[in-house]
Amino acid sequence: MQPIIGFIPCRAGSERVKNKNTRPFASFNKGLLELKLLQMAKVPELDKVIVSSNDPNVLEFVKKFSKQESRFVALERPEKYGNSATSMEEFTNYIAKTQEEGILFWTHVTHPFLTSCYYNDIIAKYADIKKQGHDSLVTVTRIHKFIWSKDGPYNYSNLKEKWPRSQDLKPLFEINHGVYMLPFSVMRAAKDRIGFSPYLYDLPESVALDVDWEDQFILLNDIALARQGRNISLL
Repeated sequence: MQPIIGFIPCRAGSERVKNKNTRPFASFNKGLLELKLLQMAKVPELDKVIVSSNDPNVLEFVKKFSKQESRFVALERPEKYGNSATSMEEFTNYIAKTQEEGILFWTHVTHPFLTSCYYNDIIAKYADIKKQGHDSLVTVTRIHKFIWSKDGPYNYSNLKEKWPRSQDLKPLFEINHGVYMLPFSVMRAAKDRIGFSPYLYDLPESVALDVDWEDQFILLNDIALARQGRNISLL
């Protein structure tokens, strides 16, 4: 099997959540970054884990962490790929060229409850879905809710029944950015983090919670502290 390369982007200068990557989170002094490195350290199938950043604090911590976990590598990101004006397509193409062979396992520090047990299961699932003809995997959140557009119901018809049971609604899937997994060769061909025939890996909504705004950081920090108070591991 090709080597599996973990990848964590940690851009400096978050505008919505100041110092998002490294400010203290729950019991982790180096915050979401420290938690994510510890989670991924418990995934033996990862041959290497690259942390791409233009933040000196992130790079310094990863280098210290790598003294204990040699699979982890701090990769300084060129400034042209480290600002908010850089498009995801530009950044994706840059990442696709950093590794000639292997399978990319892209995740984010902003998913604190996406723990090692899920990572291990995703990697095992990837081995199965390749046999089914899928060339990539992306995590999603299943939506069983009453979705409307300006023209009316979107994922159900109210002509026969105004309010069908929610479990009977046609499910929709939100890409939650938890994990993208695909060969680097497919990534280069598709010029995307998703291949031509992706498998949708359904994550529970409670696992897919992520930090994008300050109030989300505060809420998830409170949840993390509550779980630790009940001796529930975040790793």
